[in-house]
Amino acid sequence: MDADSLEEMYDELENEYEYVVQFVYTYPTGQDTLQNVGFRLRGNTSLFSEKKSFKVSFNTYASGRKYEGAQKLNLIGNHNDPTMSREKIYFDIYNNLGLPTRRVSFAKVFINNVYYGLYTLTEEYDEIFLRDRFGDDSGNLYKCVYGSNMQYTGVEQAAYSSYELLNNEIANDKTDLIQFIEILNNTPLADLPCELEKVFNVDQFLKIYALDISTGHWDNYGANQNNYYLYHNQFTEQFEFLSYDCDNVLGVDWFGIDWTERDIYDWNFEGRPLVEKLLQISAYRDRLTFYLNEIATVAMNTVVLNPHIDSIREMIAPAAFEDVFRTYDYGYSYDDFYNGFDSDYIDDHTPYGIKNFITARNENTINQVVLNNISPIINNINHLPGLIIPGEIVNFSANILDDVNVSAVLFNYSYDNIAYTQLPMFDDGAHGDGFSNDGTYGIAIETFLGDTQMFYFITAEDNIGAISVHPVCETAVLPIGYTLPSLVINEVMAINNTTIADAAGNYSDYIEIYNPSATSVYLGDKFLSDEFDRPSKWRFPDFNLAANSYLIVYADGNEAAGNYHCSFKLDGDKDEVIISAGPQYYYPIIDSISFVNQVADISIGRIPNGSGPFVILDEPSPGQSNEIFIPIDSSYTQSLTILGNPAADATTLILGLASLSSITLDLIDLNGQLVYRLLDGIMDAGNYINAVNITQLASGVYFFRLVADKDISTYKFVVL
Repeated sequence: MDADSLEEMYDELENEYEYVVQFVYTYPTGQDTLQNVGFRLRGNTSLFSEKKSFKVSFNTYASGRKYEGAQKLNLIGNHNDPTMSREKIYFDIYNNLGLPTRRVSFAKVFINNVYYGLYTLTEEYDEIFLRDRFGDDSGNLYKCVYGSNMQYTGVEQAAYSSYELLNNEIANDKTDLIQFIEILNNTPLADLPCELEKVFNVDQFLKIYALDISTGHWDNYGANQNNYYLYHNQFTEQFEFLSYDCDNVLGVDWFGIDWTERDIYDWNFEGRPLVEKLLQISAYRDRLTFYLNEIATVAMNTVVLNPHIDSIREMIAPAAFEDVFRTYDYGYSYDDFYNGFDSDYIDDHTPYGIKNFITARNENTINQVVLNNISPIINNINHLPGLIIPGEIVNFSANILDDVNVSAVLFNYSYDNIAYTQLPMFDDGAHGDGFSNDGTYGIAIETFLGDTQMFYFITAEDNIGAISVHPVCETAVLPIGYTLPSLVINEVMAINNTTIADAAGNYSDYIEIYNPSATSVYLGDKFLSDEFDRPSKWRFPDFNLAANSYLIVYADGNEAAGNYHCSFKLDGDKDEVIISAGPQYYYPIIDSISFVNQVADISIGRIPNGSGPFVILDEPSPGQSNEIFIPIDSSYTQSLTILGNPAADATTLILGLASLSSITLDLIDLNGQLVYRLLDGIMDAGNYINAVNITQLASGVYFFRLVADKDISTYKFVVL
C-alpha cells in the first residue's frame, strides 16, 4: 500500500474511500497476488481503537472479480477481546446448528511487510452469500444498525433509516420491510402466527435468539437493537434473520449485567416487539425453550465444545504472541490472551473466561428452562426441480425436528384445492430424503399433463399426538409449467462508441428486446442478466412492450441514469445475455444469446428478424427490423435448422458448417441445465443431419445451444 495512502487512511478515520492496494495471500503450499484491490477501515467504535479493523474489496476496481468465491472480506481486529477468538467460536456453534453457514477463520495481516496482528477473517453478507445460501440475491438486503428495534412508526420510509438497504438502491423501496414490521406490531396475537409466518422465517429467528441468549450476545437485536441483517427471500417470500458482528459474546460485558444468570424469558431489553410478541405465543415460547435446552445440553456441551476451544487457542497462540497491536488498547499481555479462555476477570469488561462463561450459562439455562412438549418443527421444505414441468416426477423434502419420536409425516396435495391426496413421507434414504434417519423426509409426486397448479401442505405428528402443519394456516401453491411470452433478444451491440447515444448523450452497450406477437407483454416481472447463474441481476421496470415493438436497454452499469439502464455492462471479448421470468417460476429462460470477439460499433442480430440465428449485421438497426439492411458475409460460419418445431416424439436437426470446426451441440432446459449433449468434437465442412428422439422429454420449452469454435448460438425448441 502506498505509504502516503496508509497515513491518510489512519488520519481520516471516518472516510470510507477504498485505497488501491496489492493483495497477497500466503498459504502453506503457495502464494496468490492480486493487483488493484480496494482496502479501507471498517467498523464504528472500533475505528477509534489502536488496533483497526479492515475491509478488503476485490471487485471495486475490477468489476465482478472474486477471490476464493468472495468479492469482499472483513478483517476483524477484536481489539476488546483478549482471546481474539470469540466471534469465531460463536459462528462455529451457529454453523453447527444448521443456520445459514457463515465462513469465519483466522489470518495474520501484514501491511507493507509490517505485522499488524492476528485477525478474524469473516465472510461478507453480499450477493455471493445470498445466492449460495438462498439461491437468489434479488430480494432486499437490510443491514440493521443501532436503533433497529422493529417498532412500527408508520408508512414513511424515512422513519426506518437505521435499516440500511444494501442492494436495489436505485429502487430504494422499503415497502416490504415496513409491511413486515406492521404485521408484527399490529396483528392481533391470535392471528399473528398465520400472518407473520407468511413474511418471516420465525423458526430460524428463534434458533438464533436462543444462541444469542446462550452465548451472552447482547450486542444484538434483543438487547442493543443492532447488528443483524434481514434478507427478503424471493423464493419463500419470507424475511431471513442473520447474525452479524458477534465479538461481544461469551463473557464480554459493558452493562454491568451478569449474562450467565439473566432470565432466559426476560433476557431482552424493553421495546423489542419481535421477542415480546413471540414469547406471548405458547408454541413459540416452548420452541425457544426447546432450542435453549438443546444448545445447553448438546451444541454447547462443555465435554464436546471445550476441546474445540482449546484447539483454537493452540492454533492461534503463536500469531497472538507476535501481535503487539493487541496490547495497545487495553494493555493485554500474552498471559491475558492465554488465560482469557478459562480464567475470569482479565479486565472489567471480560468478567468471565470463555469456558467459564459457557459452564455457568449452561447450568443456569438448564435450571431456568420450563420444558413443555413441542409439536414437530417442519422446516427446510424443498422441491426438485424448482420449476415443475407437467408429466414429470417432483421430489419434495422437509426436515422434521421434535423432542420425542415422530410417528407420521404426510404430504397432502391437490390440483384443484378441493380433492386432496394424502401420501406418507419417508426418512429411509430411498425417497429423495438424504440419509436414512437423518430427520429429512421425502416423497416423489408425478404431475399430470394439463395441470397448471399444485396445492399442498405437510402434516407431522409425534408419538404423543402433537401435530404441526406447514404452511401454518393455508396451503402452499406452486405453478406447474410456464408459458413463455413472445419476447426475444433481437440485437446486441457490446461495444458502442459512436452508434447510438442515450438521453444524456452517452454511448453505451445496448440490448434490443423485441415482441413479435400480436399482443403486448408485461416486462415488470421479468429479468435481464449477463450471467446464466445469476438470472435476477436486473429487473425490468413496470412496462408493457406493445405488439410488434422494440425496446432498447442500455447495458452501462448505471441504473441511476434511467429506467432502461441496467446494472451490468457487456464484455465484447466474451459475454452472454439472458431474459428470464421471475422467482415464482425459478427463473426459466425466455431467450438467451452468447457471443465472443465483438467489434466496436458492429452489432449482431437475428435474421430473419425476431426468429433467426444471430449474424453480424451490415448496419446496426436499434429499435427497428434487422432486415432493413442485408447482413454481410458473416464470420458466423455455422447454421442449425430444426425440422419439426414444435415436436412431440422426434425432431431432425440440420447442421451446416462452412469450414472445419470444433463443435459442441447441447440441449438445455429452461433453467439452463444440460439435458444431454448431442455433438462434441471436430467436424469437417458440410451438412449433417441428426435425428433426435425426444420421447423421454417432458413437454415444455428447451434450447439447442451450438458452439462452433468461438461462435455460440441458441435456438428455442418446443416439446409438445
